[in-house]
Amino acid sequence: MTLAITFYDALTTTHIPPEKAKAVVHAWEAEVENLASKADLKQLETHLTQSINTLGIELRSSIKDLQFALREQGAELRVELKEQRADHRSSIRVLQWSIGVTFLCVAAPLIRNLFGV
Repeated sequence: MTLAITFYDALTTTHIPPEKAKAVVHAWEAEVENLASKADLKQLETHLTQSINTLGIELRSSIKDLQFALREQGAELRVELKEQRADHRSSIRVLQWSIGVTFLCVAAPLIRNLFGV
């Protein structure tokens, strides 16, 4: 309040009418109330630092969880790939035998007809 009186006195000594000086001082006081003090800023800084640290801990935890999940999925995919590889190998083996048998079924009558056996 002392600063407001000093401000008012400074305005009135420069020949500003007292009513206008009071209006200026009231407007100035209203604006000053909205300003943050050093203590307010320090409290905000402390709060933000704590929030950032908490979020950092949560983020690191989430990253570890995701890494673990990715490792699990990688292991599951490797198992599935091995199973599919075995299935494909057996399918290829059956296909090779089918082609061989089909070739014999077609070739045997042709050879018999060509050579009269």
